[in-house]
Amino acid sequence: MPNQTFEARIQKAVDDGKIPGAVLLARSKDGKINYSSAFRYNLDTVFTLASMTKLLAAISVLQLVDRGLVTLDTDVAEILPELAAQPVLVGFAADTGEPILERRKEPILLRHLLSHSSGSAYVFFDQKLGEHFAKSQREPPLPLSTSSSSGGRTVADKFGYPLIFEPGKGWAYGAGIDWAGEVVRRLGGGKGLDEWIRDNVLRPLGIGAGAGAGAGDDGHHPAVTFYPDRYEGLREGRIAIMGRGESAAPGFDRFFAFVGKEKTREEETDEMGGEGAYADLRAYMTVLESILADDGRLLSSETAQLLFEPLLEPEARRALNESVSRPEWIVGWVPGNDGEYDWSAGGLLTTKDEEGGAGRKKGYLQWGGAFNLSWFIDRTAGVAGIFGTQILQPADPFVKVLMKEYEEEIYKLL
Repeated sequence: MPNQTFEARIQKAVDDGKIPGAVLLARSKDGKINYSSAFRYNLDTVFTLASMTKLLAAISVLQLVDRGLVTLDTDVAEILPELAAQPVLVGFAADTGEPILERRKEPILLRHLLSHSSGSAYVFFDQKLGEHFAKSQREPPLPLSTSSSSGGRTVADKFGYPLIFEPGKGWAYGAGIDWAGEVVRRLGGGKGLDEWIRDNVLRPLGIGAGAGAGAGDDGHHPAVTFYPDRYEGLREGRIAIMGRGESAAPGFDRFFAFVGKEKTREEETDEMGGEGAYADLRAYMTVLESILADDGRLLSSETAQLLFEPLLEPEARRALNESVSRPEWIVGWVPGNDGEYDWSAGGLLTTKDEEGGAGRKKGYLQWGGAFNLSWFIDRTAGVAGIFGTQILQPADPFVKVLMKEYEEEIYKLL
């Protein structure tokens, strides 16, 4: 386990109101590291995953690959005609300010959706799209929202807007994984991601509450779901997201203001693979362990390797590294950048060993969720971990430092 000085630092951060609580988990492939600890929260706390949902959606998509239903080079135009119909926003007319939209020329491949290189960006991350929505007088789609005024209840409603570059020719964090999750629904026998993950991710790993592990159809709740308000155990176990502010919340100092729990998602008709799930982090850790061990329960070895191989074309890779060179927006620790990153089928991929040899190795895979949760898998070093808290402001600078220190503590144990 991490040394007592580090655990005392986390506890002090909680006691001082710097973070509302934390759940920390780590496992090593050789079994020597088996660490689970909770600070103010408890280990069965239900977290709003936000973008940590993306890995679960990516695994679901790769299960379609394993079944021969698609490949990474499948053109998704026929599967996702709503996305295929979108033009490319290339700019705005100098005289009128009207958007200049051009017909897409390049195919949209499944690999583009998984690697954020399809051109489908998040509006709140792209200035051009923001300007486009402002000129159209449409309210832009917001993350973690179910209202029709914020983009609609389906993937096609919410993310049916222009691309910002030709597929494969750039990189922009965006809705590609949401669209990829829709591929699962359309090719997976009509199952949405909630049902698919329950049947094809949770059940094979034996994850769930009580008998019928993960099923949710025996009176017990699943360990991962898009619909926590359907299950009493999840409603009670889900924690509020806290926000930094001047007003005080019970048990916290002035650094926090109570924000409240997420509204119900009962009205959504499609689950959003980029942002929508809730989970017990022990269940999420079990998923990471399976991928770390390459145990074949979720994916074949050949397909699982796609999570650890670069997918980006050169132009897109350059765009990614430019974005990562300013990592303030990224939840989690991203060390120095000299063009050493790519994107795999599952997340941000480090493409060379950390200097000095004591830390992360080539093929280290990571990502996180907006409310300051992060995960990593390092197959070469043989370790995986999660740091979870729930703070409204994404990429909170104080939490970033704690995440860095936590990773360093785990690697010391190796």
